[in-house]
Amino acid sequence: MDLNDLRIDPEFEEKIPPLTEDEFLLLEQNIVADGEVLDPLIIWNNTILDGHNRYRILKKHPEIPFKTYPKDFSDKYAAIAWICNNQLGRRNLTPEQRRYLIGKRYEAEKASHGGPRDNERSATGQFTASLSGEDLRLPERTSEKIAAETNTSRSFVENAERFAKGVDAAEAVVPGIRTEILSGSLKAKRDDVAAIARAAPEDRAELAQQLRLPRAKPEKTEEPEEIGEEDFEEQAPEDNDTLVRIPKTSEILALAESMNHSEGQAIGTVEDMIYEMNSAMQDMIFRWNFCKEAYAGPVRSRDGKRQIKDLAAEGIEYLKEIRKGKLWKGENDENK
Repeated sequence: MDLNDLRIDPEFEEKIPPLTEDEFLLLEQNIVADGEVLDPLIIWNNTILDGHNRYRILKKHPEIPFKTYPKDFSDKYAAIAWICNNQLGRRNLTPEQRRYLIGKRYEAEKASHGGPRDNERSATGQFTASLSGEDLRLPERTSEKIAAETNTSRSFVENAERFAKGVDAAEAVVPGIRTEILSGSLKAKRDDVAAIARAAPEDRAELAQQLRLPRAKPEKTEEPEEIGEEDFEEQAPEDNDTLVRIPKTSEILALAESMNHSEGQAIGTVEDMIYEMNSAMQDMIFRWNFCKEAYAGPVRSRDGKRQIKDLAAEGIEYLKEIRKGKLWKGENDENK
């Protein structure tokens, strides 16, 4: 195949973590020294899927021989999903790059299966989909499949998609910031990144620029009282108190197994844990606000108000237990 027949699609290339200048020069030196490109350029319809840097080196050294390896996909979304999955097999990814690729793979696979696609809505404003019956649940199965293959969880995959959308939204208004975020040179909170995609278009540039601002140091406060052993003792509940049920060890292991984690295997870092817990809290707040609007009548009824207060009290009691340090308590009798 002639080198001039090949082309680069920016949408494909942006999914691939860029090489540094030194890495690019080293690759060029190796190719020139070998006198050929050892790894083939992977293409789809003459568009490069993998080998963008090798292609640019070949443009500088057209005398060097190369090979191509064609792939076949149903559409560009399937091709993007392959690119992301192929890059996830690399070992030198930053946590941000890995999260971004998982999110873009999930987004692409949903689109390839007939799920929501950007700028593809019907006259009613709904996303078009060619699936019917059981296949309409495919996006849910897709997140579970990707979670299993990437050793994460379904919520991680879905949050990764929100993060990826935020990265792309930031890049659209502040060119170059995607590389800063994904390389890790810009330490941005993932929730702050994801929020950019949800913001009004006119607010996105300001939010993206704020990612570059140094984080304000928390004001120094008095040291909290040290938690003693007595604070971990079980206390008899007062009248109307709700005891928070701690899940049994067997239940925790079952949940971990469903998330594709075996016994004794660490699920993730502290940052991953906080991200999951914060996501769960935000989901709770969103759903309660949704219910307040969707069930305007029942919410205002006397019985509705009473039961809402009871639910709120249960949640408050749980959070009180957490603040007391009960989250770190050893297994109780029920867990054994």
